Amino acid sequence: MPRVRRSRRQAPALELLDATLLELRRGLTASAARTVAYELFEKLGYGAVAVTDRTEVLAFVGSGADHHGAGDTPMRPVYESIARREPLLAPLGIRTECEHPACPLGAAAVAPLQGTDGAAGTIVAYATVGSPLDEAAVANLNALGRHLSTQLQLSELSTATSTALQAQMEPHFVFNALNTIASFIRTEPERARKLVLAFADHLRSRLARPGEFVTLEEELRHVRSYLELEQARFGSQLQVTIDADGEALAVRLPPLLVQPLVENAIKHGKTDRPLHLIVRARVRRGRLRVTVRDDGRGIAREMIDHVLEQGVGEGTGLGLANVHLRLNAHYGGGVRLRSFPFGTIVRLEVPTAQ
Repeated sequence: MPRVRRSRRQAPALELLDATLLELRRGLTASAARTVAYELFEKLGYGAVAVTDRTEVLAFVGSGADHHGAGDTPMRPVYESIARREPLLAPLGIRTECEHPACPLGAAAVAPLQGTDGAAGTIVAYATVGSPLDEAAVANLNALGRHLSTQLQLSELSTATSTALQAQMEPHFVFNALNTIASFIRTEPERARKLVLAFADHLRSRLARPGEFVTLEEELRHVRSYLELEQARFGSQLQVTIDADGEALAVRLPPLLVQPLVENAIKHGKTDRPLHLIVRARVRRGRLRVTVRDDGRGIAREMIDHVLEQGVGEGTGLGLANVHLRLNAHYGGGVRLRSFPFGTIVRLEVPTAQ
């Protein structure tokens, strides 16, 4: 006897969208597909839900999961919905391609998920004996498909923005790094070799794919590569402490969030006196908090409210404004900033559950 599930199709669609927002900001991944399928199944009362990309099923939740699942070939109406870029209803006689003798799935509603360059996949809701597909259920699925498509498009725009921002590199830093390396080639060839390796690691960090998160440990390795070049240049005039515990090091986050803050602190905080820089990372209440503190030249009072705006401080690499933009794109919240006559504190937070 199939389990009869209480229909909750009029229940919290906004709650569902909120639950899927973080995952879909990274694109239509297998993890995002599982979250979307589970939330639709649990909150809206469909008999079963599948999420596909253009070629295969990414996730399947609900009745029939004993013989349907990720990796399956989508049914024919999925391809039709993608080609037409519009939702469709597939009656059982058209939909069924399953040869399992006890398959509980009935008719299906298919809603396309649109990316910026066309259809990215679909969401499919199936009827079962306990959860029929009525007119309201189909309308809800189509509306959610449009909202989820908007989230996907924002993800793609965020990724494109991150790619452009990551590709930026301060020309003066490159010039100074190469000059510093050149100055050691004759006098300290072994150190010059290590600096070349540090510079190569720094370049690799700039080429990291924005959609692929890195651990804080990896991010700090790139920070150290950058600092190795800067400390070769400034010597004892630059003193840095990095303090991150094991729990913090394991958290995953978008690449190149911390290094630009360190770069900004050195570039804009360095004066004729030594600069002390502290990078601290801790996990508190399910969130990773990274703080970059320096005792250099603070930010002028008239600029403090504008440094996080795009276009301010143009030519400073990624800088505060670009990190602020990327954090907002991924998490809906940016960096926090405080500055004093002798020093600046910049803080970012990301959730530990990715």
